[in-house]
Amino acid sequence: MGWCTTPDLEEFLTEAGGYLSSKAAENTLLLSAVQAARAGRPARSQADPIGPLYGWWQPPDGGGPRGAFVHDPALPLLISGRVPEMAATLAAVLAKMGRPVSGVDAPTEAADAFAAAWSQRAGTAVRVQRQCRVYRIVRPSRQGGGWPQSEVPGPAGRLRVAQPEDQALLADWLSASAAEATERLDSPFDVAADLISYGGAIFWEVPEGPSRRVAHYLAGQHHRDGQFGEPAQQPVALVTLTRPVAGTIRISRLYTPPEERRGGYAAAITMAASHAILAGVLRSAPGRINEVIVITDRNRSDRGGRFGYELVDEREVLRFGPVTGPLPHPPRTGPTPRLPTGPLPRIPRLRR
Repeated sequence: MGWCTTPDLEEFLTEAGGYLSSKAAENTLLLSAVQAARAGRPARSQADPIGPLYGWWQPPDGGGPRGAFVHDPALPLLISGRVPEMAATLAAVLAKMGRPVSGVDAPTEAADAFAAAWSQRAGTAVRVQRQCRVYRIVRPSRQGGGWPQSEVPGPAGRLRVAQPEDQALLADWLSASAAEATERLDSPFDVAADLISYGGAIFWEVPEGPSRRVAHYLAGQHHRDGQFGEPAQQPVALVTLTRPVAGTIRISRLYTPPEERRGGYAAAITMAASHAILAGVLRSAPGRINEVIVITDRNRSDRGGRFGYELVDEREVLRFGPVTGPLPHPPRTGPTPRLPTGPLPRIPRLRR
């Protein structure tokens, strides 16, 4: 049958929701986008006259959907499914509908196929923005024993869920993280408030030292002074979590301030947060969470396996833009005219 499209989110969920949930790790970005749209939290900053479009790929044999997409014109097109031919035909469907596509975020084979078909139709150039891998860690089975052990010994510290008094610090760290990743973050304070509202921001804390630079953000007395003989703690790393969907939670952001890097804090907070989520001890993970997902840059692919995660997908983000080429040659010019030469004219002698 091919691609079926609709602007109706509920129709899309009726037709493709089961497919998306059955492959939750591979479809984590689409599930998050659908969840945000359903809750009235669009990712774009301004309303677009061309609204979101949803679609699913129905195979000719009449079976269930084997691919899906979510298209917000302000963001790269999200595609699930690895079949290149399926992605290439989607380019024709969207072009016929007059949909503007600024980029594509999809499994590697599908992204390449869509980009080739789209650039040929639209006459655009293609550039690679990001290549990444999708990992997951699952809840241990009763027969399988405990958690997989990380090969990297972690530093001493503890998790702490961000509270309202952490909003200023959290907003600053979100801004810094977005700047490093060249991402646009319209309102860090609003994003911080939303994360705090459902327990989606978690710090890794260590005992306070004289060189810590974040104390002035923390107004709460319990941050500055030890309680019951415990030393005061200071945050040195941050993870943010998506809301639960289809039994999964994704670590959406991992940040360590530059002055705290190379201390093992990123590894420590990743593993500790993952185990806490699957153990059901975090407010952000009510109910049963079966797997935690993290997306890393491809050049950091070794981290997933060392942290006990397994690879489930490879994706890339491609951006489309105007075709560029060599600078035009300057117009040809003739030889520069020679200036007349000869003896200099004599200057008349002034009378005294």
